[in-house]
Amino acid sequence: MNTDKRYKLLVEGSDRVLACSRNQTVLQSLIAGGVFVEANCGGRGTCGKCKLQVTGGQVAGKDRSPVEPDGENSYLACRIYPQTDITIRLKQAEASQKGETAEIVVEEGSPLISKVVLTPVYPTVEQHYSLQDMLAQALADRTGGSGDAFFATPDLLRRLDQVAAEKPACITLTLLDRQVITIEAGDTAGRLYGVAFDIGTTTVVGMLVDVSARKVVAVSSRNNPQASMGADVISRIQATHELEGGLERLSQLIRHCLNQIVADLCAAANIVSPDIYAVAIAGNATMTHLVLEISPSTLVRKPYAALFKYIAPLSPQEIELAINPQGKIIVLPGIASFIGSDTTAAIVAVDQDRAAAPLLLVDLGTNGEMVIGDGRSLYACSTAAGPAFEGAHIRDGMRAAEGAITDVVINGDEVVIQAIGHGRPAGICGSGIVKAVAELVKHRIINAGGRFDKAVMETLPAQLRQRLKNQDGQWEFVLVNGEDSATGTDISITQADVRQIQLVKSSICTGIQFLFDRVDADRELKVYLAGAFGNYIDIDSALTIGLLPGIRQEQVFSAGNAAGTGAVQALLSRERKERCIAIAAKTGYVELAAQPGFQQRFLENLNFPQR
Repeated sequence: MNTDKRYKLLVEGSDRVLACSRNQTVLQSLIAGGVFVEANCGGRGTCGKCKLQVTGGQVAGKDRSPVEPDGENSYLACRIYPQTDITIRLKQAEASQKGETAEIVVEEGSPLISKVVLTPVYPTVEQHYSLQDMLAQALADRTGGSGDAFFATPDLLRRLDQVAAEKPACITLTLLDRQVITIEAGDTAGRLYGVAFDIGTTTVVGMLVDVSARKVVAVSSRNNPQASMGADVISRIQATHELEGGLERLSQLIRHCLNQIVADLCAAANIVSPDIYAVAIAGNATMTHLVLEISPSTLVRKPYAALFKYIAPLSPQEIELAINPQGKIIVLPGIASFIGSDTTAAIVAVDQDRAAAPLLLVDLGTNGEMVIGDGRSLYACSTAAGPAFEGAHIRDGMRAAEGAITDVVINGDEVVIQAIGHGRPAGICGSGIVKAVAELVKHRIINAGGRFDKAVMETLPAQLRQRLKNQDGQWEFVLVNGEDSATGTDISITQADVRQIQLVKSSICTGIQFLFDRVDADRELKVYLAGAFGNYIDIDSALTIGLLPGIRQEQVFSAGNAAGTGAVQALLSRERKERCIAIAAKTGYVELAAQPGFQQRFLENLNFPQR
């Protein structure tokens, strides 16, 4: 007997009707239908981020067991199964910002792609030569070279046959690294675009580059839809082998996201996708493995090595990317297992490989990577920072979107908060969490060990003391009372939240300390913060909680979206692309867990600094 009864799932605010069944959770049906839902725990029912409202129809728990809704008929999508056609309401998910991509200037080198307009002399019976020879000679005449760039491939020859059949007066060649990749009839030199992608675990950013004008003309960012299968890279790697078809599904999710961004960019710049001839991709190792549909499982098996560092240019068909069919995709090289090409690109963006004085680069996002260099040597390490800085694994955490608390100040007996947008606060994002914890540390409400200090509680003004609640044996400090929040429940910093921040800050602090052991970092050290979180963190708060050991505020600068900037630079300069390759080869990898004394330092750094 077939028990897999099929139903329809309607998402309010959308005209799409998805298929669902009572043998699949609502979350699984939404993922299968390409609808983004945040599920940091990968659908295990522990994070509480996939909450939605059922506004029509009936749902049940596993094995058709009764399931009670939370307030306003809300359920976790990963815990319910349709029993009829259903209608749901999702909370709006906005992409976290990764920092501004400032105007990018690349003075040295020629672009990775270029166009050459030729005036061919067609063969005749009297003047006999191949059409390939015709283009090679015209190219040599145009560039002053030998014409050796025109190496024939079957695809190019088929394209040449189509173009030459009409004997156009001019033919345009597109070259990538001086090799011909496309042949077009007429003069198409005015249409030459590339896209630089920064594929992050949480946020994906695409930048449209007008190669002829050497500038970024449009930017688009979206949530990484893989977040519906886990918040961090480890949970996604697990999904590739624990879930049937997991690798293929994760690959399809990110490829679909890239195509959505390409469509956004084309609409913004009023161009068509065949005008895009080259793509540069920067991302951590897990992301680059997944976009290529290559299993990242070697990253979690001893000795935790990536499967590849360098890869030859790809055709768009290999990752199903909707750009010019004859275009090419460049995946920038990574450095080590958990230090990917996003770090390589960021190093190029801040010229760390050419720095005359010591420079520390700290990329704070869903993952944490740190690099130190002095112009001669480069050393890098990564930390299991986890996604706490993106609001994951924080009880009331959320992305930096509408309603997210970004700033917290304790002033006398008042708590002053700032949130994104004009509505009521809905949760707290990474920068707000760090600011809140720093304020609690400054006012000694939290002690050096990270615990709410009962002795200090008694000395607080009455209005602050009322904000301290003990829920099921765990203390929390209420930032926004339920009646003033968008969710109807308190928005608080809990003891467990503080512990999450301690773990993250200790891992980053400890990593930086071990990098300082490799390069003598004097008082002139510059520190660049990059990443989705690094660009918005309050520096004073970061120093208060001990995130950046031994660093003064005047040493710290924002690098913007350094990974995206470096990917753009690789498109605009062959020299910069070659520097990416050299950086990946020469950067020393520091495996923190293998360092003598790592555990002791990590435990010591869990404490907040005494002020």
